[in-house]
Amino acid sequence: MKRTLTILSVALVALTLSSCVEKSKKYQQLMAEKDAVVLENQNIEREYNAALGIISDVENNLSAIRDAEGMMMLKNENNTQRDQLNSELIQIKEQMAVNRAKLDSLSNVLDKSNKDRSYLRNTIKKLQAQIEEKEATIAQMQEQLAQKDQEIAGLNTQVNNLNEDLSKVNAKNDEQSRLIAEQILEMNKVYYFGASKKELKEKGILTSKYILRSEVPAEAFTQVDKREVNEIAFEGKKVKVLSAHPVESYTIVNNGTQVVLQITNPELFWSVTKYLVAITK
Repeated sequence: MKRTLTILSVALVALTLSSCVEKSKKYQQLMAEKDAVVLENQNIEREYNAALGIISDVENNLSAIRDAEGMMMLKNENNTQRDQLNSELIQIKEQMAVNRAKLDSLSNVLDKSNKDRSYLRNTIKKLQAQIEEKEATIAQMQEQLAQKDQEIAGLNTQVNNLNEDLSKVNAKNDEQSRLIAEQILEMNKVYYFGASKKELKEKGILTSKYILRSEVPAEAFTQVDKREVNEIAFEGKKVKVLSAHPVESYTIVNNGTQVVLQITNPELFWSVTKYLVAITK
């Protein structure tokens, strides 16, 4: 019985001492510090995981950008439209700005932290350097595109000027050709008229003394192209040529109902006068 009482007394003392320790300020301070350490470790772990996530996103974006640059170079070699290439460069540049903003935000968080984040800081610096390099490359490519656009615009201006000059030359040539054609046509115009003496006098072609006028009314004559006419038919049984044409340049053939003047040498026939006047009987 005495032994039992002793054990109970010891347990009671222990419980009393334990209750006193838990209520002491030092104990409570230690527990608070323990909770703060646990919370800080949790925050550190979250920050670290978030940082790794951002870095992973940036690395993936840089990898995708490198692939896109390779595709753009292939398209450029295949003469892909410059507008499409410039649009893709702008999209990549925008994505680079997003990556830079993420890294800057992460860098600011690490700067405010009093913990050692040297690995993360070094990784961020490397990625920022890669971004700067890519941005410089994109700027260079955009400058090259702008330069090519200027060169193409200059070439287009030259082509337009050449086309304009060519149009003027063609128009001038056309006008000259038209004038030459008109001159040739005018040079080859000849006229003929065959009728009785009475009618020739009435038309004002013969004078009262049966002399051929030097200036005859052209409207009374039939106009032809001397290059296209080799013979002229007159109504009647006989025809006498009154105008001055070399006799060796033509012959007269009577086929019964008509008399045909056959021009054997057109250049010689029309060399003296371009007006043929004949009296028919």
